[in-house]
Amino acid sequence: MARSGKLSLCSAVLLSALACNLLKPPAVTKAPPNPATTEPALEPTQTLAATGTQVPPASPTKPATQPPTQPPAQPAVEKGVFQRVTALPAPLLDSYSEVQVGAPADSTAWVITSQGALRWDNQTWEAMLSVEEGGLASVDDRGRLWALLLNAGEIATWLNGDWATYGAESGWTEAPTSAEMSWWTLASGMPTSWRAYSDASGMVWLPTSRDVRLFDGENWSLYTLEDMGFPPPEMEDLGVIHLLAMGGDGADVWVGECYYGGPGPMGGQGVRWFDGETWRGADAPVGQTCVSAITADPAGNVWLGAYGSVWRYGYADQSWTEYSLPEELLGDFNFAYSRQLVVDGSGDAWVIMELCGGASCSGPVQLYRIHAGEWSFIIEAPYWDRPIKHLAVDGSGQGWLFWDGEVYLLEGESLAPAGSMIVRGVDVSPDGKVWVAAEEEGSAALWMLEP
Repeated sequence: MARSGKLSLCSAVLLSALACNLLKPPAVTKAPPNPATTEPALEPTQTLAATGTQVPPASPTKPATQPPTQPPAQPAVEKGVFQRVTALPAPLLDSYSEVQVGAPADSTAWVITSQGALRWDNQTWEAMLSVEEGGLASVDDRGRLWALLLNAGEIATWLNGDWATYGAESGWTEAPTSAEMSWWTLASGMPTSWRAYSDASGMVWLPTSRDVRLFDGENWSLYTLEDMGFPPPEMEDLGVIHLLAMGGDGADVWVGECYYGGPGPMGGQGVRWFDGETWRGADAPVGQTCVSAITADPAGNVWLGAYGSVWRYGYADQSWTEYSLPEELLGDFNFAYSRQLVVDGSGDAWVIMELCGGASCSGPVQLYRIHAGEWSFIIEAPYWDRPIKHLAVDGSGQGWLFWDGEVYLLEGESLAPAGSMIVRGVDVSPDGKVWVAAEEEGSAALWMLEP
């Protein structure tokens, strides 16, 4: 049973002395006066508009590592362009790491960093949480903030001004967070698995390194590695990452597993999915591999990014299709793995893959398009970060690429420049809006595109 009430500086967060030291909801929830608190909800005079100029497809042997010069932006229109919403209260620190942007169904926006969680209510910023050390936070589609502390036996949640905590009485047990907070997942830009996912019924799923947890509104259910059919890793010092997607129009929960170490991905046990009664997938043709990206397309089919391949599971005929990266696109590298995977409204898959040599996976990243089963090389960059690369698909099915400080529309085998923006985090709201946290000179701002 949840215990509700307004949280003070060091009380009722997780009911422990550790919680008081690590998780401190601010005494004043409103941010200090700054330009963000006086600006309107949107700033239509500051936009990024698509120019219509295309970037020719790059040659696989001579990839385009430098984006073209940005042409002058076209006059702003109400939809189809990124509009600046507001300035953030403070600059985004640690420019090599991605920040979490949350865009729930209530039209608010969240920016979560190692410094805490900020909520934009369309008028002002609220500092909802201060994570000084050892904390994890995420926002679900309803706008609930979930906050977890290292070595804590409870989880705290905020919704509409009220805090509650859930512990053993609700089925929650201490969550393993060592892998989610290890140096290679946070400092090196590897995917972080601690994110809140909502299924078709509105229940919330939270993955950890050793289980997946389901919240039905009152109580928690835990599915261990054994429950899901994942053998435990043989090496204890590996980071185990579980990424989730909702397949079959949100009815099934899919879990992709990958192991990470200092050099990069180091195998995994593939994928499993839960149909509401049974965990399946132990015999899936994906096999024992690192599943480092997972997504559902508009029809509810599930796509997986693995070592050198992208897999598609079709719900209509329960079929598996593998799309293997052609050897000529791999070049002199040993293998490649997926950093991100999306599917646009036309059914084309877009995948960012990082190339790995003999020592590590800190090599170049390349964007590919899979159309009618055929791979096309689009663009390359020397590193995954500096700045962060990201893909998004808006509510109209249009794909977007954020790449080395530029924004592009995905159009066939070409890129259409849409502006310049040093992106740090991206999310797509349930109604299809794309929300972006981006750096500005000496500061940062929140941007939004309405399709």
